[in-house]
Amino acid sequence: MCTGLEVAAIGASVLAAGGAVYSGQQQKKMSNYQAAQAEADAEAAQAAARVEADRIRKAGRAQAAQANASLAASGVDTGEGTALRIQSGIVGDAEQDAYQTILNGANQSARLNAQASADRISGRNASTSGYISAGSSLLSAGGTAYNGWKKAGSK
Repeated sequence: MCTGLEVAAIGASVLAAGGAVYSGQQQKKMSNYQAAQAEADAEAAQAAARVEADRIRKAGRAQAAQANASLAASGVDTGEGTALRIQSGIVGDAEQDAYQTILNGANQSARLNAQASADRISGRNASTSGYISAGSSLLSAGGTAYNGWKKAGSK
């Protein structure tokens, strides 16, 4: 038979095991929440980059049109030569800026998605750790019970 001390130790170990499992599960839930938030941020970064790229393209077209109007007002033929190169340069620069903005958004999105993956891994590890700690507590409780039974049997 076990004494009251061994019973208390076993009870404490069982409670510790339950607490370890619960803690691991809560950490996993928090990590999954953070992962979902990082994924939402990744989507938002890409969407924001596309909106900004469209704004850059629109501004480039407006600037090219303004340059075209200024050149035409001064009597320059806008369909050839320097005037055409100026317009093409403005539109080309705007497109390059827009493309770079989209690339930056994609890179930011990739970093956020990588963080989401890391958060999920962290959550799985926390859950596994909780189960391992619980198992350790229960094994410790079993050892305590066995020692108490062994001592009580030898008296």
